[in-house]
Amino acid sequence: MSSAAQAAFDSADGPHFPVVDPDDLAEHYWNMYTKRDRVEQFHPESLTPQATA
Repeated sequence: MSSAAQAAFDSADGPHFPVVDPDDLAEHYWNMYTKRDRVEQFHPESLTPQATA
């Protein structure tokens, strides 16, 4: 049994969402926790919103 969200994710013509490796994501979280130099980080970087002027 599949959810509507999973069906949209799996659909060839539906929305496309980035998929990241959990180990890679965990490393980003760990770096943010230990360095404490930022409160958020977009991952993957291609999802970073562009500033509007």
